[in-house]
Amino acid sequence: MEHDVTHKQIFDRLIGVEQKVDDLDKKTSKVVVAFQAAEGAFVVLEMLGKIAKPIIWVLAVGSAVTLLWSEFWKR
Repeated sequence: MEHDVTHKQIFDRLIGVEQKVDDLDKKTSKVVVAFQAAEGAFVVLEMLGKIAKPIIWVLAVGSAVTLLWSEFWKR
């Protein structure tokens, strides 16, 4: 047989593959942590958006009343 492979060669290759898998696991775990942090940031931004909408409406109505008061009723 031309391609005789010993158990040691198979074991050495297996160890190399395990190291590569461990390295990929470490790298992907960092990516997962980054995505989880981004997800948390989007949750906070969504909450801020929900809070800001009513405040913007109140400010818009207040600005409109102030404009009407200064232009029409104050004369």
